[in-house]
Amino acid sequence: MSFSTCLAVRGIHGSSDSRVCRRVALLTAFVVLVAFLFIVAMPVRALAADANDGENGPHPAEAQAWEIIDQDGNVLSSHNAQAQMPMASITKIMTAMVALDSGISLDTPVTIPDGLSFQADAQLCGFKPGETPTLRDLIMGMLVYSGNDAASYIAIAVAGSEDAFAELMNAKAAQLGMTNTHFVNPHGLEADGHYSCAHDLAIMGRYALENYPLIAQAVTTHSVTLTVGGQPKTFQSTDDLMGSYAGLCGIKTGAVESGTTFLGSSRRHGIQTFSCVLGCKTHEGRFSDTAILMDWVYDSYMKGVTFTRKSWPIRLSTYSLGFWGKVVTTSQSDARGRYLPGSRITYSCTLAKSTLADANGPTGYASWYQNGRPLAYATYSTGRVITNVSSFNVFALPLFYDMTELTAA
Repeated sequence: MSFSTCLAVRGIHGSSDSRVCRRVALLTAFVVLVAFLFIVAMPVRALAADANDGENGPHPAEAQAWEIIDQDGNVLSSHNAQAQMPMASITKIMTAMVALDSGISLDTPVTIPDGLSFQADAQLCGFKPGETPTLRDLIMGMLVYSGNDAASYIAIAVAGSEDAFAELMNAKAAQLGMTNTHFVNPHGLEADGHYSCAHDLAIMGRYALENYPLIAQAVTTHSVTLTVGGQPKTFQSTDDLMGSYAGLCGIKTGAVESGTTFLGSSRRHGIQTFSCVLGCKTHEGRFSDTAILMDWVYDSYMKGVTFTRKSWPIRLSTYSLGFWGKVVTTSQSDARGRYLPGSRITYSCTLAKSTLADANGPTGYASWYQNGRPLAYATYSTGRVITNVSSFNVFALPLFYDMTELTAA
């Protein structure tokens, strides 16, 4: 059923005050026409807006490079996104994916080898040679606490050496289309030839959360308790945005001498974003810049629209208990949603077809969608009985637009 069909009603008979009622009806028609033209025109104008870096885009304060994409891989904003830069511990997301691809059971004990050394300031879980944490323990310690030693032990357990494991990482990167990425170690400590770019890492983050449930769980875990040196030890997440940014979905921090990094994801209004900031100057800057990107998407790039209001009449029907009265169908509440520019908005609407209606009763519902994602929902019902209604059919004129025709400009 089209929107105009849903809104059309049959002509009705008025009373002796029909002249006054006709004027009221004409005024009502004009108000409804203006309201619907405004609602339909808003998205059309917004669809042509430039969402990329520039005056209309976000402005992170520290990041030298960034990109933010949606769940379909569409780039919403980017800056220097192809520049090759150190990715730091974001590396560990690829390490986790390759380890999980290996098929080794997560409950397999991994014997901690002797002889490995790490730079003095490297963050370590502190596993001792001869200890046997499970592969799951190592992955959790690596992703939650960013333990560099856990990453190395995973690489050796899976491929026999860090060099052999790096080859698997590069093969996985090629599979994902990460053309500006090269791995030489499993942890992300700075090394010649170890680099990526914001675009590649945003792609990797999206793929990881969509295809690896353990990674999605780990990157939203506030702390993990592992046995280290024969004693339980609790490790806190390095993600400062967790618990402070509404809708955050992870995923990985990073810090090297050349700058701090953050690969992030969040979900609001049914839209999930994946962002990456590289080359930030401070510990806090990577988080504040990520919040700037995400806020821009939800508050500026996505456009708000009211599809219907509680006060807007949808249909007039003859009162079922007496032809002297009419009942008006309206939404039980305002229906408002947010949409992404550039994609078609569709809807479905179901209304009772009878021309007779009871007062204060349900009559139907409507839903609005974008690419299958629900935008808003409205439940329609009748109100009280009204009298002295004009026979002029305020809905008979072509006042209403078919929302299914709303497409990108």
